[in-house]
Amino acid sequence: MKPRVVALHGFLGCGADWDAVRTATSHDAEWICPNLFSPSSDDLNVERNQGGKAWLAGYSLGGRLALRWLVEEPERWHGALLLSVNPGNFQSDAERQSRRIADAAWAQAFQNDEWSSLMRRWNTQGVLLGKKPPQRYEADFDRHKLAAALEHFSVADQSTDPSQLTLPLLWMCGERDQKFSSLLNSLRVANFPGGFQIVPDAGHRLLHEAPHAVAEALDLLMA
Repeated sequence: MKPRVVALHGFLGCGADWDAVRTATSHDAEWICPNLFSPSSDDLNVERNQGGKAWLAGYSLGGRLALRWLVEEPERWHGALLLSVNPGNFQSDAERQSRRIADAAWAQAFQNDEWSSLMRRWNTQGVLLGKKPPQRYEADFDRHKLAAALEHFSVADQSTDPSQLTLPLLWMCGERDQKFSSLLNSLRVANFPGGFQIVPDAGHRLLHEAPHAVAEALDLLMA
């Protein structure tokens, strides 16, 4: 039986973001790559529960969702590849509240603002700076679902303790992603479980900037 991989994209992403990784991996696996924000989004509960055990992969917001699934139903998963993921690691309540306020403001923008100017502002955030961003078209997304994700799945409301997870984990981030490389190093120092990889000459958007490195990491995890 082929191994199964459930792969979750990030905010303002789509299932096809994983295509280059799927092509590059050496495993002949069954891939499930749901679209979280399309006008006809997949039912995530169906995707999560069908079939037997699977490997889990998640990028950014999708990685935080993957962490929740690992905590809620560890028996459903062999392990997980976590790309550019913050498990809810904040240094103070004030820092957490500041992120909550920022996400609420973005949620309003995704509900109401003109699309092209909104994309320009979104892509000029420091954490996303780097190579040319992927093109995102308004018709491919449900604005209400995007806004709801920012309101109800803000990292400000997440506090996952990776030390409580016993499954194989592999954490990755880009070398130029200073915020997340610092976070990854703090997780490493804290002796949280799993391996840690920092990808040279890559930023936050690992699925677009370093799909071959991501595929190699998944092959390592599934070996």
